[in-house]
Amino acid sequence: MRGTAQAKWVMAACLVIWLPLASQAATASSATSESKTPPNMPALPLFRLPDTTSPLSLPSLPTTTATLAGKVAPTVAVRSRLDPDERRFHLGAPIHLFVELSWQGDAGDVVPEAPEEPILTNIAKKGIVHSSQIMSAGETHRVAYTYDYVLEPTAEGPASIEPIQVRYRLRDGSDTLRLTTDRFALTILPRRWPWKKILLWFAGAVATVGVTGVFVLGLVAHVRRRRKAAKVPPPPSPFEQMRGDLERIQRLFTEGVARDACDVAERLVRKALGRKVGAELGYATISELSERLGNEALDPVVCDRAASILDRCSQVKFAGYAPTVADQNQILADCRLLLDDLERQGGTPTAER
Repeated sequence: MRGTAQAKWVMAACLVIWLPLASQAATASSATSESKTPPNMPALPLFRLPDTTSPLSLPSLPTTTATLAGKVAPTVAVRSRLDPDERRFHLGAPIHLFVELSWQGDAGDVVPEAPEEPILTNIAKKGIVHSSQIMSAGETHRVAYTYDYVLEPTAEGPASIEPIQVRYRLRDGSDTLRLTTDRFALTILPRRWPWKKILLWFAGAVATVGVTGVFVLGLVAHVRRRRKAAKVPPPPSPFEQMRGDLERIQRLFTEGVARDACDVAERLVRKALGRKVGAELGYATISELSERLGNEALDPVVCDRAASILDRCSQVKFAGYAPTVADQNQILADCRLLLDDLERQGGTPTAER
């Protein structure tokens, strides 16, 4: 019963749709009594409306959603930026222009081509670095191709980076598509002095100069000490010191003080002989001195010369003899020869017997 009622309701709905179409067909073909269905419409069988007095209510029909076959083309975007993100740069300061071509999907959906060379004003291109990156967020992939232009200002004043066309092709596509970056208007300022580096360099230079100066001063002081030590003559030998008395004897003779000159000459001979024999002969008499020298292994010439000097000096000191210039010169010459002979023989005192 329930199935029969549902079938009746369906047939009633079809009748409501079909009746207007049937009336139009009857008017157009009055010669025939056979009814025809409009094109593309299936023929519906005739049926009777159910005999009922209840109001007519139609059931709702189900709906479907159609899906498009294939894959949606990716949305491609281009973005450009400067690093550092400024519009005023100093001469010599590097500038990085980043151009990024990105889309969502697979890496092979888009085939990028090399971007065009940028048109630069008062800026020079030093190089370009290319990189790619794939970022995943769940099932969604974002692909980005980045071009890093290394730029450097070349002159003061206004500068610009004109728009760059970035070309690409879609997968299985032959047409070349283009996207354009932004234009950058810049101002180039005078070169900025690297004060920090200059101060560090100056401090390093001062330290280096200081260390070098200390080293040089130490080296100079060492050289001076060496030179000073080299210039300082060794202490004079005893015989050289005795030769200083010869000048004194000559001066006394010149001043006419012959007695004092002979006294100095006598002490000089006693001192030289005493150093040779290793004894104090300053207070020995002439006879004692002659006896002492006779017992020493001395050169007879040295002994005779010493005796001659002492004899001449005794005549002047004790006999009142006034020496002539020839006598004075002879005394000086004998004293000088005596010192030379003793020094040549070594000047080393001999052991007492």
